[in-house]
Amino acid sequence: MSKRFSWILGILLIVQYAFSDQGGTDSFGHMWTDSQGAVTVGYEWLDVKSSSSAVFGPGNFDNEIPRQRTLPFSFSFYGKMHTNIYISPNGWISFKAPADAAASNDTLPSASAPDSIIAVFWDDLRSSLTQNGGIYYDVKGSAPNRKAIVQWEVYDGNSSPDVILFQVVLYEHSNLIKFQYNTMDSYYRNSATPTIGIAADATDGLTYFYGTGSGNVTEYSSILFHNKTLDGNATAALAPNSAQAGENVTLTYKYFNISPTSATNLGRADRFAIANPFSNQPSVSQIIINTGSAYIQYSENQPNDPGYATWFYDTNTDSLIIRTSSFDVVDSISVVFNQTMPTTPSTGNNYASSFDAVLDSSNRAASGDGGYALEITADDITHYTFDPSSDQSVTAGTGVAYTVTARDQYGNAVANSGTINLSTPGSSTAMLSNGSS
Repeated sequence: MSKRFSWILGILLIVQYAFSDQGGTDSFGHMWTDSQGAVTVGYEWLDVKSSSSAVFGPGNFDNEIPRQRTLPFSFSFYGKMHTNIYISPNGWISFKAPADAAASNDTLPSASAPDSIIAVFWDDLRSSLTQNGGIYYDVKGSAPNRKAIVQWEVYDGNSSPDVILFQVVLYEHSNLIKFQYNTMDSYYRNSATPTIGIAADATDGLTYFYGTGSGNVTEYSSILFHNKTLDGNATAALAPNSAQAGENVTLTYKYFNISPTSATNLGRADRFAIANPFSNQPSVSQIIINTGSAYIQYSENQPNDPGYATWFYDTNTDSLIIRTSSFDVVDSISVVFNQTMPTTPSTGNNYASSFDAVLDSSNRAASGDGGYALEITADDITHYTFDPSSDQSVTAGTGVAYTVTARDQYGNAVANSGTINLSTPGSSTAMLSNGSS
């Protein structure tokens, strides 16, 4: 009875691996999203074979001790910063010098796995003298959006060898980890027994796949390991907080404190909605992600690459929508936009907002009010009006009280008004004619 139940459970677990598009249960706060389901991440192969020298090969290699390479930026893995990686021909990298080749893989976390392991396709892999395989490392992009890439091209060593081509991408500042699979020939799809996942040590890790075949890994597919929980601690503030009636004003809206003091150093957010309290629609002129100015485009689509942002105006919610690449915002984002103000003064015009990470398992969070209300004041003085406004006839020696009001071009009263008395000397009747100046 118990054996039969275990066998059925095993089948169910394999089905879950094969058809899920999101998952993740490690203690640190990681989850994964792949490119195989309704919720997907993009596949974008970043070839480094032609732009770098080989870490192993080309030619024969099998179970060599991992080799060290230095990252040009610090990378946070399970909350610890690293500048060196160790590259294994057996389909994994780590941030600590391993004791051996670790050719025999296991589910993660595991005491038999190297510490701080990133298992892209951990198996007993090899090349052959007759094939031009190799393992390559390079860095693409410029700070603060660089990508460190390790690429494997390996074979099974048979007389008619099958090839597998895959890579891992480490993203600067967001500390995302992406696996990409380009070529998966029949041996690896059907007969390999790989481990795919990440682990800090023997107690905390996350397995995407472990078993025979390659599970959900197919040609031209990808897996992104990213943050799982979005803290609702972001504060939003607007500057300036006042504008004149009818003015076309440049406003800067900043989300900050997105990463709390207990932050995991993982990128946290990528979608932002700013409610518009007026009928006139804003137009975005600049977006600053963390500390760097982004390349921007008017589009409803999410950009693929860090350092890019899109924006559009959602007429259904009267909101300005900002999107970045997945989890690209770590601690702050500033949106600079132009907007023509209404012609009537008012107060309490709130640009309330929310923020989100589209792929994580948290709900969208409302931003805290760090001063996002805007006051509309009257424009500059263009003329004065008198009250009473009609012509006045009075007896000489008496007076008429007039209220003189300064007004802007829209007729709004400007805070520059006073009362004057006009009187005429003599005993005859005088005519006072009202006029504006």
